[in-house]
Amino acid sequence: MLWHIVKRELFEQVNSLRFALAMLLTVFLMLVNAVGHIDEYKTQQAEYGQQVSAYSARLEQNSSNLYKLVLNGPGELYKKPSPLSFCAHGSENNLPKFASGKRAGWGMIYNITGIWRLKYSGFPSIKAKDIFPVFLKIDWILIISNVLSFLALVFTFDAISGEVEHGTLRLTLSNAVARRTVLTGKFLSSLISLGTVFMSGVLVNLLLLYLSGTLQLNAQEWSRISGIFAVGLMYIAVFIALGFLISTLVNNASTSLVILLLIWVIWVILVPSMLGTIMSGLNQPSIRRGPSPAYFIRSGLRERYIARGLEDEAPTRKRPLTPATRLWAEFLNEEAREGARLHRAYLNAQVNQIQIAREFNRISPTAIAQYAIESLAGTGFQRHLNFLKNAERHAATFNDFLIAADRADPDSPHVPFVREGMSDKPVSFESIPKFQDSVRLGDAFKGAMLDVTLLLLFFTVLFAAAHVSFQRKEI
Repeated sequence: MLWHIVKRELFEQVNSLRFALAMLLTVFLMLVNAVGHIDEYKTQQAEYGQQVSAYSARLEQNSSNLYKLVLNGPGELYKKPSPLSFCAHGSENNLPKFASGKRAGWGMIYNITGIWRLKYSGFPSIKAKDIFPVFLKIDWILIISNVLSFLALVFTFDAISGEVEHGTLRLTLSNAVARRTVLTGKFLSSLISLGTVFMSGVLVNLLLLYLSGTLQLNAQEWSRISGIFAVGLMYIAVFIALGFLISTLVNNASTSLVILLLIWVIWVILVPSMLGTIMSGLNQPSIRRGPSPAYFIRSGLRERYIARGLEDEAPTRKRPLTPATRLWAEFLNEEAREGARLHRAYLNAQVNQIQIAREFNRISPTAIAQYAIESLAGTGFQRHLNFLKNAERHAATFNDFLIAADRADPDSPHVPFVREGMSDKPVSFESIPKFQDSVRLGDAFKGAMLDVTLLLLFFTVLFAAAHVSFQRKEI
């Protein structure tokens, strides 16, 4: 009986005008998305290629002397553009595109210079309101969150209330059909109809990108596209369940439509925009004014240096190591650790500001779906956090390489990060670790796990409520 109801409802929906219009609209928007992405992605790839070439050239130039690498570091570490950005743009224009692995930029006493340090260039300028749903680009997120959610309500607003008005539901239930069977059958037929619309748009989109030569994906990226499609279906299911819930609560189809449109505007448009702005204003991290804490650290270390009566003595390559050489090693290492800690603390304040706002934003299934799709597509805020982790891992690897390269030189005093205490010989460019940014499949699915769980929870609650409401409804 269940599949009989599904086939009957599906036949009616597929032969309806709203199904045809839904198909045309979705396919058209997917075509627009593909056409717009082709040139944009080619431009991104060309820019990224130039940046990587410049990065390699700087590394090769600094490889003429090991201490040049100690001072200048790996240079700017660029974020790799996601080949799945057509699925989710993720406010990438508002997020930094690189982390800077450059020298600390200060000097004192006999012109000693701070060693390189990883800096997250541009990140402090981000505000929480800049990374919440802004539907300006036609990507899969816009099509799923705005268009398909609206179509889900159009397909379901009269699913129960309309049949109550016309008396057809009484006739159906008079055949000793369980109400849960009727509701489940109607739900499955709506999901299959909209799933077909979604799948058709996706296939047209991917085919056009493939024929243009833009779409060259590996198995991992195809897995992530499959995950995005599954999230899209879950999101559609949430709004189908919502449509059924409201349709069971009222007896008039027009009233059901008005209520659903009001909820749609609040959930899809207002909540994601307003909460991001409000929480951005409430959670601003404190801004440092005047000299940075690192300045006072350096001053304190300099006073310690002078207090030991070594102000006229510079580090040397002598063995055994002189007190001045040991002190400068202590100075540079401590300053580097403390500077990195302070910078990380400020970065964490920025991250926490945005994370808190995102948590509040998750009362909207639209924001939840966006975060899940961005994680899987390798764009947006979660992707940026993963990029920073990649940069930090590379920074640790790079410093380990510097120490190992110095130890390989028998003529070096082996005093890390002091000019006179390290090797001044050239380094093989091929042996220098190169930064390679990538999206790990595990990180992508892990980042989306919470939001997928919340979408499932939304669906479960709404569908269960629709079931209870339908069981109690007087026909």
